[in-house]
Amino acid sequence: MKWINRLYVLFLGIILSITTGFGVAAFYPQPVWPAYPSSTYNNTIPQSCYSTPQEQSSLDCQRLIQKQQVEQEQDSAKRQQYEADMQTYQNKNSGYTRTAIFFGIAIGAIYAIIGLGLIKKSKLVATGLLLAGILTAILTRILISLASLGASVTGTSGSGLIAYMELGVLLILSVAVIAVGLYSLKEVESITPASQQPTQRTPT
Repeated sequence: MKWINRLYVLFLGIILSITTGFGVAAFYPQPVWPAYPSSTYNNTIPQSCYSTPQEQSSLDCQRLIQKQQVEQEQDSAKRQQYEADMQTYQNKNSGYTRTAIFFGIAIGAIYAIIGLGLIKKSKLVATGLLLAGILTAILTRILISLASLGASVTGTSGSGLIAYMELGVLLILSVAVIAVGLYSLKEVESITPASQQPTQRTPT
């Protein structure tokens, strides 16, 4: 049964760290990468407009040339706005990463403290909580990114109903796994072989 206990510790550490990532992503959503603007430029000027100066100065060709210039200016403005949005995103993302790492370390420390408090009641749960503390402190930023894969492609994603439902399911599973460790699983105690047990001498 020792392998079951090891799997339990590993599973508890993983599910608690994933729950933490989903929880932070739900209540503190990360900034979303801005979408690259679509181009409205379309070269619709026929080659005949460039065949002779008279054709180029005709009313239809001049109208097409002016339309093309307007589209080029619009595309240039969109690219400039995209570059500004990217700079804003990078600034926000740097601050978000720093705060997310802080949350991971803080919540990981809480898991470790709770684990140390439960070490006399259940070594399995305590070990799983300590593992969860380590995984949470190290992997929270990555787990938040995985939890935010379904976010929209523009702006900052808000925490919707689905995010709260996913978090609720993970919380219920985490509590259930901890309860199983506290009340169902037993620690495997090492048994000392009879040959290594101290022999009692009878008094003479």
